[in-house]
Amino acid sequence: MLVNIDNRYSSTLAIIGGSILTTVQILALVQLVSSKVLPEQGTNGWYTLFNTLSNNGAELSIFAALAFAMSVLTGASGPAVLLGGFLCLKNHLRSGKELVGIGATLGFSDLLLRVPILLSAAGPVLWVAWGGLLFTVFGNRHIHGPSSTYAGEVRRLWATMRQRLSKEEKKRIIRRRRARRRATQAQN
Repeated sequence: MLVNIDNRYSSTLAIIGGSILTTVQILALVQLVSSKVLPEQGTNGWYTLFNTLSNNGAELSIFAALAFAMSVLTGASGPAVLLGGFLCLKNHLRSGKELVGIGATLGFSDLLLRVPILLSAAGPVLWVAWGGLLFTVFGNRHIHGPSSTYAGEVRRLWATMRQRLSKEEKKRIIRRRRARRRATQAQN
């Protein structure tokens, strides 16, 4: 990594980006502002995309369900980034970094559907949303993950689960230790 930024700063960037994305999504959802500030999307962009891909209506119910699911997922991108930034700030790095990454990906796909609207109406709120996404991606790139790997964590998880669930395992470990001690004492 070329730039070594402290996790507090990169987490704060992710929080700022997440709050910007959340604010823009709330404004788009509730539509509290006029079309001069936030251009109207008209319909669900995902619905339009899947309707076009399905030859304008063939098997529309499946594609409509997919469009609804994608709009819900992309609508949760801002809060996911915000929550991930707070988790990273509180030193829960693995889950926080994952949430920031997922939120940034979903936010990017959501904003890509709004590019034609942005180009036609030049909405300043959407430019701010792209700035929030830039903060999010930059923050996510510079959040240092935990030093342990996934494999090490999974190994540790399984080992602790085995120890907690099986008293015989503990007894077996104690017997092995005693046998090693006896073998060491017999050699001396």
